[in-house]
Amino acid sequence: MPTKQSPTKGKNRVEAIDALRGFAVLGILLANIMSFSGVRFLPFTEIKLWPSFETDLMIYKLIGIFVDTKFYTIFSLLFGIGFYFQFHKNRNNQAEFMPIYYRRLGFLILFGAIHSFFWSGDILMIYAFVGFLFTLFRNLKPKQLFTVSALAFMMPLLIDIFMLMWKPGFMNPEKSLALKTYLDIEPTQLVEPFMNGSFWEVTKMNWHNLLWRWFDLLPSGRPFKLLSLFILGYYLMYTGYFQEKAHSVKRLVIYSILGLGLTLLSKQVGGSMGQFPSTWNDILYKFLFSFGQINMAFAYISIITILYKTKIGENMMSGLKFAGRMSFTSYLSHTFFGILIFYPYALGYFGKITLWQAEIIAVIIFILQVYLAKLWLKYYTFGPLEWLWRSLTYGKFLSMKKEDKS
Repeated sequence: MPTKQSPTKGKNRVEAIDALRGFAVLGILLANIMSFSGVRFLPFTEIKLWPSFETDLMIYKLIGIFVDTKFYTIFSLLFGIGFYFQFHKNRNNQAEFMPIYYRRLGFLILFGAIHSFFWSGDILMIYAFVGFLFTLFRNLKPKQLFTVSALAFMMPLLIDIFMLMWKPGFMNPEKSLALKTYLDIEPTQLVEPFMNGSFWEVTKMNWHNLLWRWFDLLPSGRPFKLLSLFILGYYLMYTGYFQEKAHSVKRLVIYSILGLGLTLLSKQVGGSMGQFPSTWNDILYKFLFSFGQINMAFAYISIITILYKTKIGENMMSGLKFAGRMSFTSYLSHTFFGILIFYPYALGYFGKITLWQAEIIAVIIFILQVYLAKLWLKYYTFGPLEWLWRSLTYGKFLSMKKEDKS
Protein backbone atom coordinates (compact mmCIF):
# COMPACT_ATOMS: atom_id res chain seq x y z
CA MET A 1 0.00 0.00 0.00
CA PRO A 2 1.49 3.40 -0.92
CA THR A 3 2.91 5.43 1.92
CA LYS A 4 1.82 8.98 2.64
CA GLN A 5 4.24 11.52 1.21
CA SER A 6 6.18 13.70 3.66
CA PRO A 7 9.29 15.87 3.45
CA THR A 8 12.72 14.52 4.35
CA LYS A 9 13.58 15.17 7.98
CA GLY A 10 16.67 17.10 8.97
CA LYS A 11 18.10 14.15 10.96
CA ASN A 12 18.42 12.15 7.75
CA ARG A 13 20.74 14.64 6.12
CA VAL A 14 24.29 13.76 5.15
CA GLU A 15 26.32 16.41 6.97
CA ALA A 16 29.20 16.40 4.50
CA ILE A 17 26.69 17.19 1.75
CA ASP A 18 25.36 20.07 3.83
CA ALA A 19 28.91 21.39 4.28
CA LEU A 20 29.47 21.11 0.55
CA ARG A 21 26.24 22.99 -0.08
CA GLY A 22 27.36 25.76 2.27
CA PHE A 23 30.71 25.90 0.49
CA ALA A 24 28.89 26.31 -2.83
CA VAL A 25 26.76 29.13 -1.38
CA LEU A 26 29.94 30.95 -0.33
CA GLY A 27 31.50 30.54 -3.78
CA ILE A 28 28.37 31.79 -5.55
CA LEU A 29 28.38 34.89 -3.36
CA LEU A 30 32.08 35.54 -4.09
CA ALA A 31 31.22 35.47 -7.80
CA ASN A 32 27.92 37.37 -7.65
CA ILE A 33 29.24 40.20 -5.48
CA MET A 34 30.92 41.50 -8.63
CA SER A 35 27.46 42.16 -10.07
CA PHE A 36 25.82 43.43 -6.88
CA SER A 37 28.66 45.91 -6.30
CA GLY A 38 28.76 47.09 -9.91
CA VAL A 39 32.32 45.95 -10.60
CA ARG A 40 31.13 43.79 -13.48
CA PHE A 41 29.39 46.71 -15.20
CA LEU A 42 31.68 49.67 -14.56
CA PRO A 43 33.57 50.99 -17.62
CA PHE A 44 37.18 49.86 -17.81
CA THR A 45 38.18 53.51 -17.98
CA GLU A 46 36.90 53.99 -14.41
CA ILE A 47 38.24 50.70 -13.03
CA LYS A 48 41.75 51.50 -14.26
CA LEU A 49 41.71 54.69 -12.16
CA TRP A 50 41.33 52.75 -8.90
CA PRO A 51 44.41 53.20 -6.64
CA SER A 52 44.24 49.44 -5.97
CA PHE A 53 43.86 48.49 -9.66
CA GLU A 54 46.82 46.06 -9.69
CA THR A 55 45.54 44.31 -6.57
CA ASP A 56 42.02 44.15 -7.97
CA LEU A 57 43.31 42.78 -11.27
CA MET A 58 45.15 40.00 -9.43
CA ILE A 59 42.01 39.16 -7.43
CA TYR A 60 39.96 39.12 -10.63
CA LYS A 61 42.37 36.65 -12.21
CA LEU A 62 42.25 34.44 -9.10
CA ILE A 63 38.45 34.51 -9.17
CA GLY A 64 38.54 33.47 -12.83
CA ILE A 65 40.73 30.49 -11.98
CA PHE A 66 39.35 29.30 -8.65
CA VAL A 67 35.78 30.62 -8.40
CA ASP A 68 34.16 31.41 -11.75
CA THR A 69 31.68 28.63 -12.76
CA LYS A 70 33.16 26.13 -10.26
CA PHE A 71 30.61 26.77 -7.55
CA TYR A 72 27.52 26.81 -9.73
CA THR A 73 28.87 23.45 -10.95
CA ILE A 74 28.89 22.14 -7.37
CA PHE A 75 25.48 23.68 -6.69
CA SER A 76 24.10 21.99 -9.81
CA LEU A 77 25.52 18.62 -8.83
CA LEU A 78 23.85 19.10 -5.46
CA PHE A 79 20.51 19.65 -7.20
CA GLY A 80 20.77 16.16 -8.66
CA ILE A 81 21.97 14.80 -5.33
CA GLY A 82 19.00 16.38 -3.56
CA PHE A 83 16.62 14.79 -6.03
CA TYR A 84 18.24 11.40 -5.40
CA PHE A 85 17.63 11.67 -1.64
CA GLN A 86 13.95 12.41 -2.23
CA PHE A 87 13.40 10.01 -5.11
CA HIS A 88 15.30 7.00 -3.77
CA LYS A 89 12.87 6.31 -0.94
CA ASN A 90 9.93 6.76 -3.36
CA ARG A 91 11.29 4.82 -6.33
CA ASN A 92 8.48 2.27 -5.96
CA ASN A 93 5.87 4.93 -5.33
CA GLN A 94 6.49 7.32 -8.21
CA ALA A 95 2.81 7.87 -9.00
CA GLU A 96 2.40 9.77 -5.74
CA PHE A 97 5.88 11.24 -5.40
CA MET A 98 6.40 12.81 -8.83
CA PRO A 99 3.34 15.12 -8.80
CA ILE A 100 4.60 16.45 -5.47
CA TYR A 101 8.08 16.99 -6.88
CA TYR A 102 6.62 18.74 -9.93
CA ARG A 103 4.74 21.07 -7.55
CA ARG A 104 8.05 21.69 -5.81
CA LEU A 105 9.62 22.73 -9.13
CA GLY A 106 6.58 24.85 -9.97
CA PHE A 107 6.95 26.84 -6.77
CA LEU A 108 10.67 27.13 -7.46
CA ILE A 109 9.73 28.92 -10.70
CA LEU A 110 7.52 31.25 -8.65
CA PHE A 111 10.34 32.00 -6.19
CA GLY A 112 12.66 32.58 -9.14
CA ALA A 113 10.23 34.96 -10.83
CA ILE A 114 9.91 37.04 -7.65
CA HIS A 115 13.68 36.99 -7.20
CA SER A 116 14.25 38.02 -10.82
CA PHE A 117 12.03 41.06 -10.31
CA PHE A 118 14.73 42.47 -8.02
CA TRP A 119 17.90 40.91 -9.42
CA SER A 120 18.78 39.67 -12.89
CA GLY A 121 21.27 37.06 -11.68
CA ASP A 122 18.59 34.62 -10.45
CA ILE A 123 19.32 30.93 -11.07
CA LEU A 124 16.14 29.45 -9.59
CA MET A 125 13.92 29.72 -12.68
CA ILE A 126 16.39 28.07 -15.03
CA TYR A 127 17.08 25.38 -12.41
CA ALA A 128 13.37 24.62 -12.20
CA PHE A 129 12.81 24.55 -15.96
CA VAL A 130 15.80 22.25 -16.50
CA GLY A 131 14.67 20.26 -13.47
CA PHE A 132 11.46 19.24 -15.24
CA LEU A 133 13.53 17.85 -18.11
CA PHE A 134 16.01 16.22 -15.74
CA THR A 135 13.34 14.12 -14.02
CA LEU A 136 12.57 12.36 -17.32
CA PHE A 137 15.86 10.46 -16.92
CA ARG A 138 15.22 9.31 -13.34
CA ASN A 139 14.69 5.63 -14.21
CA LEU A 140 17.76 5.14 -16.39
CA LYS A 141 20.51 2.72 -15.38
CA PRO A 142 23.81 4.21 -14.11
CA LYS A 143 25.69 3.74 -17.40
CA GLN A 144 22.83 5.34 -19.30
CA LEU A 145 22.77 8.26 -16.87
CA PHE A 146 26.49 8.86 -17.33
CA THR A 147 26.17 8.69 -21.13
CA VAL A 148 23.30 11.20 -21.23
CA SER A 149 25.19 13.50 -18.84
CA ALA A 150 28.31 13.39 -21.04
CA LEU A 151 26.31 14.08 -24.21
CA ALA A 152 24.51 17.03 -22.60
CA PHE A 153 27.84 18.44 -21.39
CA MET A 154 29.31 18.27 -24.90
CA MET A 155 26.24 19.71 -26.63
CA PRO A 156 27.24 23.41 -26.16
CA LEU A 157 30.53 22.74 -27.96
CA LEU A 158 28.67 21.18 -30.88
CA ILE A 159 26.35 24.19 -31.01
CA ASP A 160 29.39 26.49 -30.97
CA ILE A 161 30.91 24.64 -33.92
CA PHE A 162 27.65 25.05 -35.82
CA MET A 163 27.46 28.77 -34.94
CA LEU A 164 31.08 29.32 -36.00
CA MET A 165 30.40 27.77 -39.39
CA TRP A 166 27.04 29.55 -39.81
CA LYS A 167 27.62 33.02 -38.36
CA PRO A 168 30.95 33.67 -36.58
CA GLY A 169 30.74 36.12 -33.66
CA PHE A 170 26.93 36.21 -33.73
CA MET A 171 25.58 38.92 -31.37
CA ASN A 172 29.01 39.65 -29.90
CA PRO A 173 29.97 43.26 -29.00
CA GLU A 174 32.62 44.77 -31.24
CA LYS A 175 34.63 45.88 -28.23
CA SER A 176 34.44 45.03 -24.52
CA LEU A 177 33.96 48.27 -22.61
CA ALA A 178 33.35 46.57 -19.24
CA LEU A 179 33.59 43.08 -17.79
CA LYS A 180 30.00 42.72 -18.98
CA THR A 181 29.22 44.67 -22.16
CA TYR A 182 25.74 44.74 -23.73
CA LEU A 183 25.09 45.44 -27.40
CA ASP A 184 22.29 47.93 -26.84
CA ILE A 185 23.64 50.16 -24.08
CA GLU A 186 26.85 51.84 -22.97
CA PRO A 187 28.29 50.89 -19.55
CA THR A 188 27.85 54.46 -18.29
CA GLN A 189 24.14 54.35 -19.18
CA LEU A 190 23.78 50.96 -17.52
CA VAL A 191 25.30 51.89 -14.17
CA GLU A 192 23.61 55.30 -13.88
CA PRO A 193 20.25 54.00 -12.51
CA PHE A 194 22.03 51.65 -10.09
CA MET A 195 24.05 54.58 -8.75
CA ASN A 196 21.49 57.39 -8.71
CA GLY A 197 18.10 56.06 -9.83
CA SER A 198 14.77 55.54 -8.12
CA PHE A 199 13.33 52.13 -7.25
CA TRP A 200 11.55 51.87 -10.61
CA GLU A 201 14.54 53.09 -12.62
CA VAL A 202 16.70 50.43 -10.98
CA THR A 203 14.01 47.80 -11.51
CA LYS A 204 13.61 48.60 -15.21
CA MET A 205 17.37 48.37 -15.76
CA ASN A 206 17.38 45.09 -13.87
CA TRP A 207 14.76 43.77 -16.28
CA HIS A 208 16.97 44.86 -19.16
CA ASN A 209 19.82 42.84 -17.69
CA LEU A 210 17.47 39.91 -17.07
CA LEU A 211 16.48 39.73 -20.74
CA TRP A 212 20.12 39.67 -21.76
CA ARG A 213 20.89 37.07 -19.11
CA TRP A 214 18.33 34.75 -20.65
CA PHE A 215 19.83 35.38 -24.07
CA ASP A 216 23.28 34.60 -22.63
CA LEU A 217 22.03 31.12 -21.79
CA LEU A 218 22.43 30.30 -25.48
CA PRO A 219 26.12 31.11 -26.09
CA SER A 220 27.08 29.87 -22.62
CA GLY A 221 25.25 26.56 -23.14
CA ARG A 222 24.08 26.82 -19.54
CA PRO A 223 20.82 24.79 -19.89
CA PHE A 224 22.69 21.80 -21.36
CA LYS A 225 25.38 22.03 -18.71
CA LEU A 226 22.81 22.22 -15.93
CA LEU A 227 21.04 19.16 -17.29
CA SER A 228 24.37 17.36 -17.49
CA LEU A 229 25.31 18.29 -13.93
CA PHE A 230 21.89 17.45 -12.48
CA ILE A 231 22.10 14.00 -14.02
CA LEU A 232 25.73 13.60 -12.96
CA GLY A 233 24.92 14.47 -9.34
CA TYR A 234 22.09 11.95 -9.38
CA TYR A 235 24.45 9.39 -10.92
CA LEU A 236 27.10 10.00 -8.26
CA MET A 237 24.66 9.27 -5.43
CA TYR A 238 23.20 6.33 -7.34
CA THR A 239 26.63 4.71 -7.61
CA GLY A 240 27.80 5.51 -4.07
CA TYR A 241 30.52 7.95 -5.14
CA PHE A 242 30.41 10.01 -1.96
CA GLN A 243 30.56 6.97 0.29
CA GLU A 244 33.33 5.16 -1.59
CA LYS A 245 35.37 7.45 -3.84
CA ALA A 246 35.02 11.16 -3.06
CA HIS A 247 37.49 11.01 -0.16
CA SER A 248 40.26 9.46 -2.26
CA VAL A 249 43.47 11.52 -2.04
CA LYS A 250 44.59 10.04 -5.37
CA ARG A 251 41.45 11.36 -7.04
CA LEU A 252 41.96 14.74 -5.40
CA VAL A 253 45.45 15.00 -6.90
CA ILE A 254 44.21 13.99 -10.37
CA TYR A 255 41.25 16.40 -10.28
CA SER A 256 43.47 19.24 -9.03
CA ILE A 257 46.13 18.76 -11.70
CA LEU A 258 43.57 18.47 -14.50
CA GLY A 259 41.35 21.25 -13.19
CA LEU A 260 44.09 23.77 -12.56
CA GLY A 261 46.08 22.78 -15.64
CA LEU A 262 43.17 23.02 -18.08
CA THR A 263 41.91 26.25 -16.51
CA LEU A 264 45.32 27.93 -16.71
CA LEU A 265 45.77 26.71 -20.26
CA SER A 266 42.36 28.14 -21.21
CA LYS A 267 43.41 31.52 -19.77
CA GLN A 268 46.46 31.46 -22.01
CA VAL A 269 44.27 30.73 -25.04
CA GLY A 270 41.78 33.47 -24.08
CA GLY A 271 38.07 33.72 -24.82
CA SER A 272 34.63 34.10 -23.30
CA MET A 273 32.17 31.50 -22.02
CA GLY A 274 29.28 33.92 -22.54
CA GLN A 275 29.71 34.64 -26.26
CA PHE A 276 29.31 32.70 -29.47
CA PRO A 277 32.69 31.88 -31.07
CA SER A 278 34.34 34.13 -33.61
CA THR A 279 37.27 31.77 -34.28
CA TRP A 280 38.31 28.20 -33.58
CA ASN A 281 40.44 29.66 -30.81
CA ASP A 282 37.22 30.57 -28.96
CA ILE A 283 35.98 26.98 -29.19
CA LEU A 284 39.30 25.70 -27.86
CA TYR A 285 39.00 28.11 -24.94
CA LYS A 286 35.50 26.87 -24.09
CA PHE A 287 36.59 23.24 -24.36
CA LEU A 288 39.56 23.72 -22.04
CA PHE A 289 37.71 25.91 -19.55
CA SER A 290 34.66 23.62 -19.38
CA PHE A 291 36.69 20.52 -18.55
CA GLY A 292 38.86 22.53 -16.18
CA GLN A 293 35.66 23.72 -14.52
CA ILE A 294 34.31 20.22 -13.88
CA ASN A 295 37.63 18.89 -12.60
CA MET A 296 38.15 21.85 -10.27
CA ALA A 297 34.64 21.32 -8.88
CA PHE A 298 35.40 17.67 -8.22
CA ALA A 299 38.67 18.66 -6.55
CA TYR A 300 36.74 20.94 -4.19
CA ILE A 301 34.27 18.12 -3.48
CA SER A 302 37.17 15.81 -2.61
CA ILE A 303 38.73 18.43 -0.32
CA ILE A 304 35.47 18.87 1.61
CA THR A 305 34.77 15.14 1.94
CA ILE A 306 38.38 14.32 2.94
CA LEU A 307 38.41 17.04 5.58
CA TYR A 308 35.00 16.01 6.86
CA LYS A 309 36.30 12.53 7.68
CA THR A 310 38.55 14.08 10.35
CA LYS A 311 37.32 15.57 13.61
CA ILE A 312 39.35 18.72 13.08
CA GLY A 313 37.99 19.12 9.56
CA GLU A 314 34.44 18.52 10.71
CA ASN A 315 34.80 21.22 13.38
CA MET A 316 36.37 23.61 10.86
CA MET A 317 33.44 23.21 8.49
CA SER A 318 30.63 23.34 11.03
CA GLY A 319 29.74 26.82 9.77
CA LEU A 320 29.47 25.57 6.21
CA LYS A 321 27.11 22.87 7.43
CA PHE A 322 24.70 25.39 8.98
CA ALA A 323 24.71 27.62 5.89
CA GLY A 324 24.23 24.53 3.72
CA ARG A 325 21.19 23.34 5.63
CA MET A 326 19.66 26.75 4.89
CA SER A 327 21.10 27.08 1.38
CA PHE A 328 17.81 28.26 -0.16
CA THR A 329 17.43 31.00 2.44
CA SER A 330 21.15 31.78 2.25
CA TYR A 331 21.13 32.13 -1.53
CA LEU A 332 18.07 34.40 -1.65
CA SER A 333 19.33 36.51 1.24
CA HIS A 334 22.39 37.34 -0.89
CA THR A 335 20.07 39.58 -2.87
CA PHE A 336 18.67 41.15 0.30
CA PHE A 337 22.17 42.11 1.41
CA GLY A 338 23.14 43.14 -2.13
CA ILE A 339 20.19 45.54 -2.39
CA LEU A 340 20.71 46.84 1.16
CA ILE A 341 24.38 47.63 0.66
CA PHE A 342 24.63 48.63 -2.98
CA TYR A 343 21.33 49.91 -4.43
CA PRO A 344 20.73 53.69 -4.51
CA TYR A 345 17.46 53.52 -2.55
CA ALA A 346 19.35 51.86 0.33
CA LEU A 347 22.99 52.44 1.37
CA GLY A 348 24.01 53.20 -2.23
CA TYR A 349 27.52 51.75 -2.55
CA PHE A 350 27.03 50.53 -6.14
CA GLY A 351 30.10 51.45 -8.18
CA LYS A 352 31.81 53.05 -5.19
CA ILE A 353 34.01 50.20 -3.96
CA THR A 354 36.79 48.21 -5.58
CA LEU A 355 36.89 44.47 -6.18
CA TRP A 356 38.98 43.57 -3.13
CA GLN A 357 36.59 45.53 -0.93
CA ALA A 358 33.59 43.82 -2.52
CA GLU A 359 35.07 40.38 -1.83
CA ILE A 360 35.70 41.27 1.80
CA ILE A 361 32.07 42.37 2.07
CA ALA A 362 31.03 39.01 0.57
CA VAL A 363 33.00 37.13 3.24
CA ILE A 364 31.47 39.28 6.00
CA ILE A 365 27.97 38.62 4.63
CA PHE A 366 28.63 34.89 4.61
CA ILE A 367 29.97 34.89 8.17
CA LEU A 368 26.81 36.73 9.25
CA GLN A 369 24.69 34.17 7.39
CA VAL A 370 26.51 31.33 9.16
CA TYR A 371 25.88 32.93 12.54
CA LEU A 372 22.19 33.54 11.79
CA ALA A 373 21.77 30.01 10.38
CA LYS A 374 23.35 28.45 13.47
CA LEU A 375 21.09 30.51 15.73
CA TRP A 376 17.97 29.68 13.69
CA LEU A 377 18.71 25.95 13.49
CA LYS A 378 19.16 25.82 17.23
CA TYR A 379 15.36 26.08 17.46
CA TYR A 380 14.07 25.03 14.05
CA THR A 381 14.59 22.07 11.75
CA PHE A 382 14.36 24.04 8.48
CA GLY A 383 15.34 27.51 7.33
CA PRO A 384 12.43 29.98 6.94
CA LEU A 385 12.33 29.88 3.13
CA GLU A 386 12.96 26.11 3.11
CA TRP A 387 9.93 25.83 5.40
CA LEU A 388 7.81 28.03 3.14
CA TRP A 389 8.84 26.07 0.04
CA ARG A 390 8.04 22.74 1.72
CA SER A 391 4.73 23.99 3.08
CA LEU A 392 3.65 25.23 -0.35
CA THR A 393 4.74 21.96 -1.95
CA TYR A 394 2.76 19.81 0.47
CA GLY A 395 -0.20 22.18 0.64
CA LYS A 396 -0.12 22.64 4.41
CA PHE A 397 1.80 24.49 7.08
CA LEU A 398 4.44 22.06 8.29
CA SER A 399 5.89 22.17 11.75
CA MET A 400 9.53 23.19 11.90
CA LYS A 401 10.19 23.50 15.63
CA LYS A 402 12.72 20.93 16.81
CA GLU A 403 10.82 20.00 19.94
CA ASP A 404 7.67 19.27 17.92
CA LYS A 405 7.81 15.55 16.96
CA SER A 406 4.49 15.51 15.13
